[in-house]
Amino acid sequence: MTDQTNCNSCSERLDSDDLNSDGYGPSNILLCARCRKLSAAQSRHGWQPVMQWEGPCDGLRLASLAPVPWRDPNVVMLRITHTGWIDVTHTITGKQRMLQDATPKDMVLAAWPGARRQDVFIVDNRKAALQALQPKGRS
Repeated sequence: MTDQTNCNSCSERLDSDDLNSDGYGPSNILLCARCRKLSAAQSRHGWQPVMQWEGPCDGLRLASLAPVPWRDPNVVMLRITHTGWIDVTHTITGKQRMLQDATPKDMVLAAWPGARRQDVFIVDNRKAALQALQPKGRS
């Protein structure tokens, strides 16, 4: 049994069916029905996370399942390389460069102050994040 009461992806309150369901992914994180459905749909369409992670993921959400305001300077991105080197940026050009330079073995995270807490996301779709960082009207 867990003390968790909110979805690991969208932070919505989990109902009793959600709490009693099997977890999702390698760490069995708890997701609400809507996020489980989105994750299953992405799996069927060839979506693969850029990086596989092991161990506890409490508090980390998938960026592909949330409306991350990528161009906002309050969104900080962190890149942790497979060798342990850490890079941090908050500028648009820095975020673009980080996404382009990251290798499949690197973990890229995005964080910004949410409405109720600091939100931290695993950047699991780098192409979509790069597109969102383009100036309006360009893709």
